[in-house]
Amino acid sequence: MLDLRRLRIFAAVAEGGSFTAAATALFLTQPAVSQQMAILEREVGVPLLVRVPRGIQLTEAGKLLADRAARLLTETAEIEDELRRFGQGTREVALGAFPTAGADMVPLAIREFRRRHPDVRVLLTPAHANDVVAQLHSSRIAVGLVWDYDFAPQATDPIFERVELLADPLQVVLPADHPAACEREIALRDLAEEPWIVRAHRPPYQQAFEHMCRIAGFEPRVAFRTDNYQSIQGLVAAGIGLGLAPRLSLTPRRPDVVPVPVAAPSFSRRIAALAVPGSNRPSTVDDLLDVLRTTADTLYRSPGE
Repeated sequence: MLDLRRLRIFAAVAEGGSFTAAATALFLTQPAVSQQMAILEREVGVPLLVRVPRGIQLTEAGKLLADRAARLLTETAEIEDELRRFGQGTREVALGAFPTAGADMVPLAIREFRRRHPDVRVLLTPAHANDVVAQLHSSRIAVGLVWDYDFAPQATDPIFERVELLADPLQVVLPADHPAACEREIALRDLAEEPWIVRAHRPPYQQAFEHMCRIAGFEPRVAFRTDNYQSIQGLVAAGIGLGLAPRLSLTPRRPDVVPVPVAAPSFSRRIAALAVPGSNRPSTVDDLLDVLRTTADTLYRSPGE
């Protein structure tokens, strides 16, 4: 008999393309994932995957199981949610969110969701945008927030519903005493000679900042890379360089830095919600999507709309 937990791990391996990606998505160790996959292959009696230099490839049997497992795990989550309604247990819906959404938009959305649906508990799970699809496939979450850049949009798995939420504009982060700190907006090319503190991204956006600067017409001088937007603010305040950050990532904002909107060509981070398929899914998913959409629309609509 197939073990449901191992199927969830297998689905994450299939989605992420490696044991390491699955371990990250499921908060497990890489050896634990490898061990569970070996047990699963013994149980089914056929090879499901082949190790390659940069991860794994599914065999034909593995592709079949990955497709069936995704549907089975979705159905299992739906059954569990429906059965809770017959008992006294609290109904739940799991939301995966990346950190800069969790700092502002997500808390406001959860507060509104609780106001509308006091009988439903929102389970908040950390989820890098690259890991959301794997967590949806493995049923760890029912809704996940993802983002991409408008100048290089990324395709998402069509099996999941995608709801566009908002365009999060990138802003130049300046020291409070910088000559341009009082400007209403500033073009990146006007700052071409400045050193920059750059947000380090996972693929496919390792060179996103350089790409934006080339669109603006110059090659940037990168002084430092960091994986934390709060570090960007601190380094900017210390005079190490200027930063470029999405508006949502500047919550909370230091008093000794000033964000200034970017003049054309400007850039945005597009934020969307991915959800398990609509057919027969729990009503809590639709309720959460509605609240996320409303929160984004009322709190983050562009000026003048």
